[in-house]
Amino acid sequence: MKNESRSNNDVGNRGVIEVKSKKSSKKIFILLASIFGIFVVAAMIIKMLPSKEVEQTGLEPKNETLISNSQDGASLNSVMKTIMQNKQREETERKQREEQAEKEKKQKTEINSDNDSTMQAMAMQGQSSSHSSSQSGNGQEKERPLTKAERQITGDTLVKIETRNEDKRSEKEKDSLQGETYADGTVSFASNRRFLLAAGTSLSCVLQTKIVTSYPGITLCQLTKDLYSDNGETLLARRGAMLMGEQNKVMTQGVARVFVNWTNLKDGNVNVKIGALGTDGLGASGLPAWIDNHIFQRYSGAIMLSLLGDGMDILKNTTQKSGNNSNITYDNTSDTAQELAKTTLENTINIPPTAYINQGTVLSVIVPRNIDFSEVYGVQ
Repeated sequence: MKNESRSNNDVGNRGVIEVKSKKSSKKIFILLASIFGIFVVAAMIIKMLPSKEVEQTGLEPKNETLISNSQDGASLNSVMKTIMQNKQREETERKQREEQAEKEKKQKTEINSDNDSTMQAMAMQGQSSSHSSSQSGNGQEKERPLTKAERQITGDTLVKIETRNEDKRSEKEKDSLQGETYADGTVSFASNRRFLLAAGTSLSCVLQTKIVTSYPGITLCQLTKDLYSDNGETLLARRGAMLMGEQNKVMTQGVARVFVNWTNLKDGNVNVKIGALGTDGLGASGLPAWIDNHIFQRYSGAIMLSLLGDGMDILKNTTQKSGNNSNITYDNTSDTAQELAKTTLENTINIPPTAYINQGTVLSVIVPRNIDFSEVYGVQ
């Protein structure tokens, strides 16, 4: 029966086109749609994964301007926040590096200062020990000079020596009751007072020659009184005996006395080498004199040249103030006048003063040593 029905159906449907794959095409469409959906979901998951990693790790792309919306799902606010965090982190690291460098610099400075102070202390100890040893060994022996290495270590040896001397002077000044220590004196008998011209004897004389200190020269002075021995018994030099002296000291600014050294005393055929000092009537060292400071010679040339320069400046100003259009310059003349004034002042400012002592001035001569006349004099 079944076979007959099938054959009948086949005969009846021969002219009709049947589509048997409708149900199978729907299944294929559903399968493709599901596969496409799976791909879409996978793509979305893949897109979401990089953004999560960026948010978790906080990594920043090297060039933020190249980041596209397709590659990064983060918003503009999150990007700016990340940039600010990175800047703050870099600033913090920079400050830490600067602080570390500053600490290292301070440590090096402290180490160098400690080394310098240690070297100075060692140098001071070495100097004090050498100074004490030299003083204990021999008080008159000079201090040993520092070697080159010691000078390089100390660097300011001279300053320290001066400071030590100043400390010694200050200690002496503080103890005002402590006097100086002098060598012991000796006692001896005078050789022969009968023919002895004792040290400290004052001779009165009258100047015979005028003294002008422009050049060194010889001067003469005549005794006004007889000169007797130490015991007053023997006449050693008669009144009128001649003293011969030398004046060879150049006068300086502010000095109003002339230094004269009296070398010989001549009485007849007796010549005595005394080497005495010249004083005034009261015994003050040096001979009083009239002083010419040469004020005019020292300053007149410079003043005249300065006035000439001022005159040139006045002429220059007058010419420039005139109404004409001509320009006249006197710079060379003014500069030359100033240079001449400067040179003239340098040459004349150091002119030494000149002292004058007229003849007939009464002077004194003090004998500085004992002189024995027994070789030339005798008592009958």
